[in-house]
Amino acid sequence: MTDGNPESLRQQQTRLAAELRSAGRTWVETADVFRDRFRLNPRVALRVVRGWSQAKAAEEWNQRWPNEPKSFKSFSYWEIWPGKGGYSPSQDNLARLAELYECSVADLLADLPSFRHLDSATASTPVTTEGVKPGLAGEIMVPSEAEILLRDLLGRRPNADADAPPQAEAAGLYRRPEEVNFAELAQVITMWMQRVPHPQTRRDLLGKLTAALAVAATAPLTELTGFTDSATAAPTLTDPARFEPATLAHCEAMMPNLRKQGDVLGAAATLPTALAYRRLAEQQAKAAPHGPHRDHAIATYAELTQLAGWLCFNTGDYHTAQRLYDDARTAAHDARAVELVTYILCTMSHLATWQGKPRIGIDHAAAASAWADQTSSPYARAYAADVTVRALTADNQNHQSKQALDREYAALQAALADQSPSQSWWYFYDESFYWATNAQNALKFDGADRIMAATEKALKISDQGNLHERSFRLLYRAEAFAQQQNIGVACQTISEVVELTSVNSTRRIEQRVQQLRRGLDPWKRTRAVRELDQAINAYRSPPLT
Repeated sequence: MTDGNPESLRQQQTRLAAELRSAGRTWVETADVFRDRFRLNPRVALRVVRGWSQAKAAEEWNQRWPNEPKSFKSFSYWEIWPGKGGYSPSQDNLARLAELYECSVADLLADLPSFRHLDSATASTPVTTEGVKPGLAGEIMVPSEAEILLRDLLGRRPNADADAPPQAEAAGLYRRPEEVNFAELAQVITMWMQRVPHPQTRRDLLGKLTAALAVAATAPLTELTGFTDSATAAPTLTDPARFEPATLAHCEAMMPNLRKQGDVLGAAATLPTALAYRRLAEQQAKAAPHGPHRDHAIATYAELTQLAGWLCFNTGDYHTAQRLYDDARTAAHDARAVELVTYILCTMSHLATWQGKPRIGIDHAAAASAWADQTSSPYARAYAADVTVRALTADNQNHQSKQALDREYAALQAALADQSPSQSWWYFYDESFYWATNAQNALKFDGADRIMAATEKALKISDQGNLHERSFRLLYRAEAFAQQQNIGVACQTISEVVELTSVNSTRRIEQRVQQLRRGLDPWKRTRAVRELDQAINAYRSPPLT
């Protein structure tokens, strides 16, 4: 405790590790304490005791073995394993992990089951793996920060009633975002859902989690009492008519977090916070003096307005999304933010195409391409080509859509080779996004082989934490299986999406699931479709029709 403020999780862990090491404990002994106190698996604990994030662990690895580089994703997969979504480390990688953490390979695998008790020579009392602590029914050892946050959201502590209502407190939660990796949080949510055995219990738990996450999402703006020491507390405007650069900087810094929050927690949970920050940015834009400060403030307002429009799009409120996009485009033009204008026009094209108006989508995409040519950003040119592909595909223009795909691929290669910093809103656009659009095009014009190859590439290299994009890519694959009349696998894939998006489903994902399910009506009496309907009813409330 410091000055009456509770320690953050990271501070608790740092202090405990220092105390244990000062007392002469080894890294393995310290990790055992962390496993017990913070409910970590050994691979997580051996990293956390050193105060390393997954990115820092990858950096340390790459310094030792530059010819076998790893990213934070590799550590994430190893730490989630043996849960679904994780990958087991190879023997060589286990040996290097052990060297990195100064432990034995067995220490890294201490959470795996032991079957020594099956040996007739073993005493009758079952033997458990040393150091493994029994968990709550339906739970699994998972990465630390995200798991602790989820327990706080659900009001669940060891030995707590599984049906206890959420006990999330905004005052504590809004100080946590800097400790939580959104990709890790997404993986933890998915793992929890897959381990809760009973559909009704799962639905109840997810209902509580959704409500609690909504509280957490709005928390940064629920207790605004002016500037605080917290790095994540949003400042209030003591005088809305006064320009405050710190307030504007805070609004700008929040945008990448809000975008990722929308990908993981869903549009509905994120929209209230995005709108609140948009209001702050609007006040700053009105108060800013003419010149660079004003242009900067207007551009920040434009980007937050586009973000709010995107979230409304995903909730199915297309009218409000269009209104916000129009406002965002006007503001971006006023700020002379050409690359932002390009991005907003691209999202307007996407909205029109999704609504069944591909020719309007083509118009917006053409305007986006024209503005993109005035920028130095290969991302702007690539994404403008991407939305052009989707609009042309929806308008049944096969040859022209293939030409746009070629333009997108060329711009993508330039973007991947570009070493200069890119604007934060391009965080979602990478090679996997190109292959997902390629799959959409193949679904319209080509055979199963190209569809499967494109979806396989998109899923293999995609960000596992972006549940929104991953869900759509899985649905492309499900549609391909349905076209092949491989109904069992199509149903399994759709069920995976329904399960994956139990917490963060959006109206657009719901619409695609409904559309694909209607396409399976000729097989509605088969076991595969009946099991799909059961999954939909278990995870969706009210059930889809």
